[in-house]
Amino acid sequence: MSACSRDNGSVRFFRSKQYASPRIRLKSDLVSGIAILLAVSMVTLVPVVYVVVDSFNINGMGQAFKFGLNGWQEALSNVKTLSSIGYSFLLAIRIPIALVIAVVIAWLLIRLQIPGARFIEHALWFSFFLPLLPLTMGWVLLLDAHYGLLNTAARYLPFVHGAIFSINSVAGIIWVHLSLSTVPVMVILLAPALRRLDAAQEEASAMSGAGTLMTLWRITVPLIAPAILTALIAGFIRSLELFEVEQYLGTPVGIMVYATRIYDLITTDPPLYPQAMALSTFFLAVLLIFALLYQKSFARLGSRATIAGKATSLRSRRRGRWSYVISACLFLYLAVTVGMPLTVLILGSLNRLFGFFFIAHPWTFAHWRNVLGDPAVIQAALNSSWIGLASGIIGTLLYALLAWVLVRSRIWARSAIAALVWLPWGIPGLVLGLSLSSIMLNTPVVSVLYGSSIPLIVAMIIKSMPIGVHMLRTSIGQISSEIEEAAQIAGADFTMIFRRITLPLISPMCLAIFLLVFMATMSDISTVVLLASPGSPTLALLMFQYMTSSHPEAAAVVGVIIASLSLFITALAFRIAMIMNVEP
Repeated sequence: MSACSRDNGSVRFFRSKQYASPRIRLKSDLVSGIAILLAVSMVTLVPVVYVVVDSFNINGMGQAFKFGLNGWQEALSNVKTLSSIGYSFLLAIRIPIALVIAVVIAWLLIRLQIPGARFIEHALWFSFFLPLLPLTMGWVLLLDAHYGLLNTAARYLPFVHGAIFSINSVAGIIWVHLSLSTVPVMVILLAPALRRLDAAQEEASAMSGAGTLMTLWRITVPLIAPAILTALIAGFIRSLELFEVEQYLGTPVGIMVYATRIYDLITTDPPLYPQAMALSTFFLAVLLIFALLYQKSFARLGSRATIAGKATSLRSRRRGRWSYVISACLFLYLAVTVGMPLTVLILGSLNRLFGFFFIAHPWTFAHWRNVLGDPAVIQAALNSSWIGLASGIIGTLLYALLAWVLVRSRIWARSAIAALVWLPWGIPGLVLGLSLSSIMLNTPVVSVLYGSSIPLIVAMIIKSMPIGVHMLRTSIGQISSEIEEAAQIAGADFTMIFRRITLPLISPMCLAIFLLVFMATMSDISTVVLLASPGSPTLALLMFQYMTSSHPEAAAVVGVIIASLSLFITALAFRIAMIMNVEP
């Protein structure tokens, strides 16, 4: 109920006590909190506990438990393991570098009217969705110290007598990640926050005499600080989980990170599960510390409400004289980071022998005919599409609900739930898949699901939960609670508020999260390799099988197929966004 009175021509609204809270109450905060805490714990904490317990099981994963510290002692006293820990932190230096680049690129795309901005943003989405491993093969063919095309061409320059750059190095691994995944995904994550940022405050700064750089540093960056912090922590955690590029580029020259070391321990005959689980537990503790620091920093910074119940200025600046130069630089960046390795990938799929461009009669379509004629490829494409759609739709809805609860409600144990959401990134995908596989095989009730697509869907939803929940949490935090409170005063219940108000306002981020989850299914290898049944692999897993069985030409063909699918999905997503009158 509300009452109104007039005072000097203005209208005041006095809300009754039940609407005075800045947060919306659920029917029972305690019961709801316990239920949500148990549900989140089942999908995030159980696999983690399984890993931690098995780190003390000297009999190995899935065997009768026998307590011992042998795994920890052997893992932390091994030179290879200690070296892998050092390389893991050294390679993580790419995260702050990528963040600075991403903030600048996102600001240029959203705040300046540069020519081709829409195409550039689409290309960044496309770059992130491209399969990482085949494009890494492309960079090897370009920058290998012995036969790389660019290094070979550079030898014809004066004063150049050897390779100018080696892809099999720390710098090479950092470059591959920066160019193909880290920078694009950070631009994708930061763009919605910038797009929803009220430009009036930046305009006021400019009118006060502040330059562009000062406005960006003193106004824009603080306002999107929660999104930047989330991208930084999420990027760091994610950097410790990847292993395909490090395995392919680092192993031949002795560069081993913690994920590849775990892979080495698991694939050793016999497998050294206690050491692998001990190393996973060690990094889980490290990542939990970062998660707690994130929670503390997020609470101190607070969520910046940039969408309120009043007029909001979302205008970009008018096109200036430097716009074409900036646009040309961004197009050149895309040509180098995406165009060159993708071109080599396509050419490689048409090579009689992958990478041999100068032999007699180097081109053939035979690899395409063989791959497209293989029934396993069609089945893999159907499996990937089904798993991606199910994971994306179900996951995005669950992430949005959980993010709303964490931001808007006053349920019990919100901080504990928020911390639990980070746990899936504390375990490498390989270990998560291994733990889920072992849990399902040793649990009578759910063992019947093993071999179906359901474990893969569950695994992908769990794996993407941290980025999904926390980016949607940031997006919801940008919406002023007064909009939802007004709907509650008007008599709307939670379902109507969430469906009619919250979801439409965060639809750009929802679309982004759906695409991230969907395409993760197309490119993820480590999480699904131990869960997929032999007769129904995903496209990424089939590509990995081709590579490990010395068929790089077939792997390149599947990589081009995934790249084409990525382009189609990107175009479709932006078409849907245009119809919805939103931007992903």
